[in-house]
Formats: sequence, C-alpha cells, structure tokens
Amino acid sequence: MPPETDRELRARIEEVKARHGHPRAPIKWNFKDLRPLYRKQNQEALHAAMLSASKAWRSELADAVSDLDFRIIIACIESHSIDRKVLKDTKEDLTRFVFSNGLMRVALHTEETKPERTQVVLDWPDRGDTTPFDSEYASAYNSGTTKDGHVKYHSGPLSELGFMDSAVFTNMHHSTLLQFADVVLGATRELIECATGKKSSGFGVDFCKQLAHRFRGHPNCIFGRGISVASGNSAFRKGIKDYIHAELENV
Repeated sequence: MPPETDRELRARIEEVKARHGHPRAPIKWNFKDLRPLYRKQNQEALHAAMLSASKAWRSELADAVSDLDFRIIIACIESHSIDRKVLKDTKEDLTRFVFSNGLMRVALHTEETKPERTQVVLDWPDRGDTTPFDSEYASAYNSGTTKDGHVKYHSGPLSELGFMDSAVFTNMHHSTLLQFADVVLGATRELIECATGKKSSGFGVDFCKQLAHRFRGHPNCIFGRGISVASGNSAFRKGIKDYIHAELENV
C-alpha cells in the first residue's frame, strides 16, 4: 500500500472493531486461536462477544476498506506430505521458498508502481527465528536472486527498486495492519481449500469476493499475480486458476 493509505486503513479497521468490542482488540481470521491471549488479559467476555460476531465484523472489515488503495498478493505452496516429521524437517526451506515467491511479486508490483521506497513488515515468526526471512531478503536485496541462487528476480535486486535494506518484524497482536493481513490470508486459504475440493463452500470465498478488485491482477490475471501457487502439478494449478476466474475475476 502507499504510505498515505496506512493511517486511513488503520482507522477504518479500528472503527469496525470498536463496534463489536474495542478498537485495539486483536483479531485474526481464526479468532478462536486468540482465546489464550484474551484469557491472559482477563478479557474472556470480550473474546466471547467478538467471537459470536466474527462473521459480521469480518464482512464489515471488507466493506469498510474496499475503496482504499492497497493490493493483495498471496503466495501459496502445495504440500506433498502429511507426515509431521517431514514437514518439520523441511519447514525452514519451505518458509524461505514461499516467502521469496511472494517477495518476487511484491518486487514486480513495486517495479510497476514506482514508489519512492518500499518497506516489508513481517509478523514475528514461530520460535522467534527470523533466519529464513532474513537470509532470503538479503539475497533478494543484494543480488536479485533466491538464497540458493537458482531463481533470478525478474525485477532485479530490491536495492535498485527503493526497498529498505532489511525487512522489519513486529507483533501482530499490537499491529492493526498485520491483523488485517491475517484476516485476508485466512480468507484466501479458505478460498484455496474450496478450489481444491477440501471444502464445498466457505465464508472466506465471500470475503475474497468483497475484496476481489484489491487482488493484484484483477480483473483478468489474479492467478499468478495476486495469488501465486507453487506446484509442479499442472492439473492442480489449473483447478485453482479456473476457480479463481469463476469466483473472483468475474466480480
């Protein structure tokens, strides 16, 4: 988003949260996950009230911000294993891969829109390990390649596009904008689950429809530009592409 959108976006999100509880109450798509946080702060009644109204405030969020100038870019990766040990052993590499996938598209968007500077803000990672993000960002900034050097950024090095020389991390519980990003991400994940047949329908699809015009590539090329799916399975990718075309690109 451009810097002038920042303040207005926060204000509108906090207006919605205020109607259902408190303007600074933390939110996320899977709001149940925040129950321990609210319990720790002796705010269980607030959590219960906002949980019961979660469908309403999520829809109101999309309506409240839909006219503002921001773009949604989502990177996804297909999992080829359900084995917890395999996933744990490969998590850092997969994290770097999907982060670079998304960062490449942010870089292309930056190349197109030419802002004076670009700052990447990330949620504080699991176990406080920033290594996968730091190493990938440094390689993209300095040389315009992934850390392993196998993929070049079509945009060139981030340093030549006005990016800050490092990503910054913050706590989502205290960041209204990261909370909104989590809501968008959760809704998009549900959209992908519907596209791959894991769900027959979901409120996330409706939410994404409300913000369809904010996905990069809308109206004709959301798949690959606004929602990137890393998979070697062409049928898998086509199924998602067709679903996105039917549900988002005709909105």
